[in-house]
Order: sequence, then structure tokens, then C-alpha cells
Amino acid sequence: MDLAGGARKLINELVKAEQIEVRRAEIVSRDLAKWVEARSQVSGEELATWISDHAQVTDFYAPTSLLDTLIERHLTETRVVALSEIDLRNPALEAEMVAHPEQIEPYTVYADFLQERGDPLGEWIALGILADKGGDEASERFARYRKLHDVRLMGGLGTRLAGIQLEWRFGMIRAIEQIGAMHAWPELLALRVASTLEAIRLSGLRPDVANIIVTLAAPSLRAVSIEGVHGDDLTALGSRELRELSVSGSRATLGAALPAKLERLVWRVRETAIEGRVQLTIRELDLELRADSLNLLGQLELPGLERLRLELEHLPLRELAGILRACESPITHLELASGRIDPATFATIAQLPIAKRITKLGLTGLELTDAMLAAMTPGDFTNLSEIDVSFNELTGAGVAHAKRFAPVVISTRQHKRGSAMEQRVRRFAGSRLQPAELISDPKHWKRSGFDGDLRWARYAGDTDYELYISKDLARFACSCPSSIQPCKHVIALALVDERTPLRNLPPELGLVARVGAPRDVTG
Repeated sequence: MDLAGGARKLINELVKAEQIEVRRAEIVSRDLAKWVEARSQVSGEELATWISDHAQVTDFYAPTSLLDTLIERHLTETRVVALSEIDLRNPALEAEMVAHPEQIEPYTVYADFLQERGDPLGEWIALGILADKGGDEASERFARYRKLHDVRLMGGLGTRLAGIQLEWRFGMIRAIEQIGAMHAWPELLALRVASTLEAIRLSGLRPDVANIIVTLAAPSLRAVSIEGVHGDDLTALGSRELRELSVSGSRATLGAALPAKLERLVWRVRETAIEGRVQLTIRELDLELRADSLNLLGQLELPGLERLRLELEHLPLRELAGILRACESPITHLELASGRIDPATFATIAQLPIAKRITKLGLTGLELTDAMLAAMTPGDFTNLSEIDVSFNELTGAGVAHAKRFAPVVISTRQHKRGSAMEQRVRRFAGSRLQPAELISDPKHWKRSGFDGDLRWARYAGDTDYELYISKDLARFACSCPSSIQPCKHVIALALVDERTPLRNLPPELGLVARVGAPRDVTG
């Protein structure tokens, strides 16, 4: 019996037993044969989803147990299982996707190539392109297709990806974020849908995971972010052609064994060991300053550095001018962020040699007020073409003061004067602020509210999580498996609560008990 005949018998049995009602059974049978042919195996649950989604099926009643029996009876012996014959590769077209990752056309051409040859990855990519263009219907179609072809195109990893979040672009995996323990790295990185992978974000860097990434991740990998490092060995990453490396945590070594083509380094480590005098060819450095930062920068040779971003939250302000005075790199973009600065300190900086070289200046998240900015003078910042004063406490008058510095003024968002809550959230978030900002869109937080001191929510993203946090940020808990606390979901809820006040609504029944005991930051 051929596959088409088996599919026809299966559908006819369901119709005869009044388990389904259809408009045209022959169409359903034909489509079922094509669907089964593209898969390595089919379960009753998967078949139930497929039948209920089919346009020709008007009613569906069949239990999963019956579908499992019919699959075994009619489809098991005729199903195509030679996946190697279906898996198609075209190195030239895949190289075009890697070379132009943000352009739709290379993905469309690749999808057409695969669809013409009957490879379900082609339809997967085509639906992914439509989903990225927007619209709930397109997103739902992509989600359904992913579910139907999980075994075929995702290797049946299923629950083994519980500690992973995947970021998709045009039907291919763009980024992988590890949010908990996960042991399926080899299988995940070997998937065809991971062949254009660009970024990996990790919680800590176990040696086995580092070696797997180095040996198995696609050549397209360009960025690695590691949070929660505690003496982790980063040298294995030096063999990859990374363009961006981000490291945060308690202790790490900064040495010469960094990727040779590295362009951007983000370093937010409380205790840094440095291997003698180190030369880095990076163009951009994002550094969290601490009391020992003067010694750290003094041991780095940065001959090509153009952009320097300094976080001031943990730095005694009196040290800042000395750090910038010692910087001899050809910097043209300087951003001072996430802390405090006063007019006197700024006046000292404005007289340093570095001020003459700067064309773009950022003063972001420094709690600047109109009066403070008015008291600042441009000094030797005479070549500025742009100044960014976002995330301060300026009114329109304060932003107007900024025009004395540069013709172009950027002011993305300003906080209310004396907004202590926003400042606490920034300090509470630390390096997790940016990931939290990315998911703070209200569409993810429709099921949320507050009850007295408690802020609660069910976050709706790729995976749903339940969480709560106290108004003073002292107590919080989330059902996500992230080992980094507070997690980005907790921080995002705090941001949402401040910017878009939540409804006065008690938490969903049993939410607090399901999430568990709170973490107490005061302890």
C-alpha cells in the first residue's frame, strides 16, 4: 500500500465512524499524505492538531488513542523516513543569508529552492518571513507549522529545550539564550535552522559548553554574551571569529586570548585580573567602572578604539577625570552613563585633551536636571556634532540647554524630576536592564495587576512565566529557570509598573504559591 492509500483509508475510517466531518475527504487525504511524508514520525496528538487546523475539516471528535491506532494501522509501514534524502543544502544560498542577515531576499530565494524540492524547511522559512512582517495570523501559522514539524526540523528536542529561549528571524534561529540548565547543545547547534546563528547568551560558561560552542556553532556566530562569570576560563572563545563579546559577573581574567577580529567588548566584572600589558584591536569598549578601573585601563593598549562607553554607578566620581586623562586612544564617541555627574566634574572633563577629539557625546542616565545642565559649559568639546541626554530628568527647557553643546540633540526618554523609583530599578537591574527593556512592551503584560504591595503578572512571550515583585523591589520571584537574579522578567515587570500603571487586581488564583517563596535582596 502506498502512502496516499494509507492516508485515504485513515480519513475514511474517521468519517465512517463519525469522528470527523469534512467537506472533501479526498483533499484531506492528499494533504495528509504530503504532511506525513515530510516527517520522521507522527503521534496521535500531532495528527489531532493537524486535522483540527485543516480548512476542509468542519468538525473533529476523534480521541488521541484512536488516532495512534490508525497511524499504526495505515501509516507506519508507508511513511517516508529517509530524512537524509529530504535534507537539502545549498552552500551558496546559505552563504548569501549569512552575508546579508537582515535582508529578506536571500531567505526567500532559499525557501523557494527548498520548496521546489519538497523540503518542509522551505515552507518553514516562508512562514517565518511572513511572521516577521507582523500580524497575529501569520505568527500563529508559523507557530502551528513549528509544532507540526518539530521532530522533522527541530530534531524532536521538545522539553530538552526547557532551559533555552530561541530568537527567530525569517524562520531561522538568530540567537540562543540559555536561561537554565540545558544539555542538548550539540543537537541544537547541529540543526539546519541554526546554520545562520549569530548570537549566543549564556549564564556562566561551563568548559563543556564552551568547547561545544567552539566546535559546533555555525561559522556565522558573531556575538557571545556571558553573565554570572566567576573565574570562568574564556580562552576557548579566542579561536572563533567573534565580533562582539560581553562578559559580566564577579571575577574574570582579561587577557590577550580574545578573538582576533573582535570589534566590541562589553566588560562588567567586579574583580578583573589582567595578564600584564594587553593590546586589544577593538573599536568599541563598554566598561563598568569601579575603584580599580584606573589601573585596568592603564594596562590596556587600545590603538583602534573609537567608541568608549563608561558606566559610573560603582565608581567614586573623583576618579573619573583621572581615568579619562590617561586615555590616549583615538576616541571620537564617548558616553558616560548610569550613575551621577555634577557640573564641577564635567567642567574638569571638558578641559581634558580627549574633549577636543570627541564628535559624539552621551550623558545618559546621569540624573541630570535642567539646572545642572544649564550650569555645564562645553569647554573643549568644540567638535561635537551630536549629544545624547536620554534617560535623565530634563524638561523641554533642559533639552534646549543641550543645544549649546551640539546641533543634534537626542532625548529618547526623560524621567520625572526626582524619580527615585526609576533610579532604583536601574540599580536593581544592573546588566539585565537592556534585556528587560526589550520585553517591557505592554503587549507581553496584558495579564497583570497589583494587590497592595504586590505586583504580579503572567508574562506572555515564547514561553509563559508567572512572577511577582514587591513595590520596593525587596522581594520577588519568577517561574523562569534563569540562574541570574533578578531575571529580566522581574525587571521588566518593575518597568511596566512604573511606566504604565497596573490595574488594581488580585493575582490569579494560586499564582504566588505556584511561583514559590520570594528572593529577598535585603538578605
